[in-house]
Amino acid sequence: MATNSGLTLSAAIAALLLTASTADAQETTPPPGDAPAASGPAIGFWIDNDLFGGGTDRYYSNGFQFYYFSGARPTYGSIDWLANLVPWIEPGGVRRYGFAFGQNIYTPSNLKVRNPDPSDRPYAGWLYGRVSVLNEAPTAVDRIDLDLGMVGPSSLAEQTQKTVHKIVGGATYPEGWNYQLRDEPGVVLSYEHVWRSEKPNSLGPLEWDFSPHVAGSLGNVLTFAAVGSTVRLGGNMPPPVGALATRPTSSIPYQDSPYSERPGRFSWYVYASAEGRAIARNIFLDGNSFRESRSVDKHPFVGSVQAGLTLRYGRYGLTYAQTLQTPEFRGQKSLTNYGSLRLSAQF
Repeated sequence: MATNSGLTLSAAIAALLLTASTADAQETTPPPGDAPAASGPAIGFWIDNDLFGGGTDRYYSNGFQFYYFSGARPTYGSIDWLANLVPWIEPGGVRRYGFAFGQNIYTPSNLKVRNPDPSDRPYAGWLYGRVSVLNEAPTAVDRIDLDLGMVGPSSLAEQTQKTVHKIVGGATYPEGWNYQLRDEPGVVLSYEHVWRSEKPNSLGPLEWDFSPHVAGSLGNVLTFAAVGSTVRLGGNMPPPVGALATRPTSSIPYQDSPYSERPGRFSWYVYASAEGRAIARNIFLDGNSFRESRSVDKHPFVGSVQAGLTLRYGRYGLTYAQTLQTPEFRGQKSLTNYGSLRLSAQF
């Protein structure tokens, strides 16, 4: 039954992606007035894994996401009402519409025991689909995401981790998945606002910029508020189109901004990002909403830092980043440490 639920969700997201691609191809209405020239749609894939953080195989163990974002369009369309619910969104920008499909896996610190320590993080998985609206103006970017998915056996996290650990030589086989969180449908509504400069600042032959952001989510899976900032240093940098900090609800469309006056063939930058979060609800720590399950005593405030390198050549982008996050629950033995690899292509 769990496998059928996961496959059904996968098929539904695949249908959404196909619909979005067809709609983007059929869009022929030009931008009104002097709106910036539209950039094309983008597809991408990212993966987070603690193998890149020293092979710890604990806590946030793995996450991946496939995403699609439409090309930049003028601010009208069938789902613009989602963005219009936010009254302070800067006018005169362009909109992108996105769809994504992903999975996150969470495990305790000891994978070898069949009955995990009740005071350790419980086994849990999150399989989800996402609909996004991104509003990009010269000095600000706003994004709204709606996630629908499943926590529990129907997330297929157990099957994913066991299959990978059988393939990877030397990987510890996880024995305690019988104690994972129970099946629970999940809904998360997320918002992010990024302040940015229209043009980067000069530093000799290099460029740099500073982009503060606020973010938050509301739902039975995750409810939190966050504030942070990112500093970038590089060459021929396009304006940022999202906060670079990684969080459970993040998805970063690495694509050129239509406001970039110097897109060029090659660009690069290194970056450092920091974010603090106040967390009211985290099902992966608090346990199921209406059923008995494993849970731990979470910390209400969590901080994270991330450093990375992005390379772009033409329509293709590559990013590698490393993230450190403070303990999320009482008794956590170490920082959460994982690496992220992100690939994108724009058309």
